[in-house]
Amino acid sequence: MDDLISVIVPIYHVEQYLEQCIQSIRNQTYKNLEIILVDDGSDDQCPQICDKHAREDKRIKVIHKKNAGQDSARKMGMSIASGNYIGYVDGDDWIEPVMYEKLLDYAHQYEVDVVESGAIEFWGKIEKNRTSYLPEGCYKGRNFIEKVEPQILYAGVFFQHGVSPYLWSKLFLKERIMKYQMIEDLTNIVHNDTMVTIPCIAESKSIYISYDCYYHYRVRINSSKRKCRSNEVGNLMECYPQFYERFRKTILCLENDKQIKYYTMYWLLYRAPEIFDDPCKEDILMPFGGVSKNAKIILYGAGSAGIHLGNYIRSIEGSNIVCWVDHNYNDLQKNLEVKNPREIINYEYDYIIISILRESAVKGARSNLTDLGVPEEKIRWIEQRYIDNPELLLSKIVNV
Repeated sequence: MDDLISVIVPIYHVEQYLEQCIQSIRNQTYKNLEIILVDDGSDDQCPQICDKHAREDKRIKVIHKKNAGQDSARKMGMSIASGNYIGYVDGDDWIEPVMYEKLLDYAHQYEVDVVESGAIEFWGKIEKNRTSYLPEGCYKGRNFIEKVEPQILYAGVFFQHGVSPYLWSKLFLKERIMKYQMIEDLTNIVHNDTMVTIPCIAESKSIYISYDCYYHYRVRINSSKRKCRSNEVGNLMECYPQFYERFRKTILCLENDKQIKYYTMYWLLYRAPEIFDDPCKEDILMPFGGVSKNAKIILYGAGSAGIHLGNYIRSIEGSNIVCWVDHNYNDLQKNLEVKNPREIINYEYDYIIISILRESAVKGARSNLTDLGVPEEKIRWIEQRYIDNPELLLSKIVNV
């Protein structure tokens, strides 16, 4: 196999992780690589680290640019990529030595345009393997249309993608991914993985899904994923029509297909839960059944969704989060005031809001809470009627 693989690495404020990232790419067993390091205006030691590696390895190209975000950096990398295939690695992550050898082998063996591997989430001392919701194997043509397309964006369990939306766990045929990576619109900036990866796969109608985990994804509390952006709702509303444009000629644009609506509901619950509440009323958190503004609340879950929900609740005058818990409290408490769920018994509270948006994880949280003696009526998550019909919740949007 002599196909050149261009590996694009967007880099910003990751100096403590960058050596491990670059070295893991340089050490790949597949050697025919073009490694494109895009310094997105980082004002730490990242530029110097990039230049050092470029001097040591002629396969490395370095771009230094003004800071404009991850999507801009990926676009810049793509603009000079000369490989037949494209891979992505984020600057704070790292990959197994055989990753690109294995993914390219699958691409050739099964004659597909996209190959996906599993990933290993790294929480300091804790590692978790994450694989696709769909069964491992090859999906092409009619098989793809029947088994992948109906659940590619939403797999029927809130909220689970049928295919992982992340760019970094995949290998793409360049002529397929370039079209969507290089579109200049707000969709790329706000939903820069999902709205590049998913329409690319939907159009190609060919993917091999491997459950082997080659990519190490570092969970960082201070990452851009967990930071609040201004005008999140306005950005989403501006993007919404473009979602349908991305998925023209696929099942996702059919009137009876709700995948894009589920995705929109998920994104708003995740990034802008305030949009469902009327500031003139005394109750908040309407998707969770509504609670009084001055209710004593315990938040269960300190992932990205929990951080955003907690920030919203604290912004409301008179609100009261008495405790925040998460089963990963050991790894989170350095950056967040998160406690062991067992400490719930030491607090008075009116409700426990499960601030998790993955239904499978919510089931575990409910079980933990009931084992601690929490009454079922005090446990709140997204109301089932909205899970059954996203249009019902979307119709209740206020403050737009």
